[in-house]
Amino acid sequence: MKLKRWLPWLVLAYLVTLLVLLPARVIYWMPLPNNIQLTQVSGTLWQGAAGQVVVDGNVINDLSWDWQVSSIFLGDLVVDVKVPKQNNPFSLQGRLLASSTRIGAQNIKASGSLGALLDIAQTKLPLQTKGRWELDVSEYVVTAPGPVRWCDNLEGSASGDNIQVLVNGQWQSLGSFPVELGCHDDNSVALIMKGDNDLSLEVDASINSQDIKASGTVKPTPRTPEGLAKFIQYMGQPDAQGRYSFRL
Repeated sequence: MKLKRWLPWLVLAYLVTLLVLLPARVIYWMPLPNNIQLTQVSGTLWQGAAGQVVVDGNVINDLSWDWQVSSIFLGDLVVDVKVPKQNNPFSLQGRLLASSTRIGAQNIKASGSLGALLDIAQTKLPLQTKGRWELDVSEYVVTAPGPVRWCDNLEGSASGDNIQVLVNGQWQSLGSFPVELGCHDDNSVALIMKGDNDLSLEVDASINSQDIKASGTVKPTPRTPEGLAKFIQYMGQPDAQGRYSFRL
């Protein structure tokens, strides 16, 4: 009688163990999107690595993951991911979350080359630019995600460091540009730059899958390289405080 009572639980435990120990190579049998390719997969389905991941032609090397299996019984999908700095356009580590009511992330730290980031995003700036970027997100949540609903809660910051632009054939150093991250009332991602940089550059930007909008002002300061200060003058007439307005 005792065996009959425990048999269903023993079967369940066996199936869970079998699932947890599935080799990561079963990913090869899964119907992945056409724009994603994985090779050199090792480990288990729940704790493994891919030697190379290609997304829309962008190559990521040595991606590793660690699913929190216990969270599945609570109705959540939680996975820790890591992309090392070596042989990659960026490094990343943190936790991704998903459930029937939300998706999000926690403790995300990422950094990389600005040029590589612009290439991945297929973005061109008015002037050739180089430097590095950093991202630090403590929490990000979006409920009922959609084309224009990208953000319900976002706590974090970003920065562009050692930024340089090419003006008249010479690289001009601009220093660092800190950015605060948050959510706008329309549930787009908000990027706010408050002007504490060598250009007194202030920006209020919003991002979703449909559009990127940005507006702000820039004002040459004594720290602004002379070549760039002259370039800024072509933006039009400054206001009474010497600020040049722009909108993208």
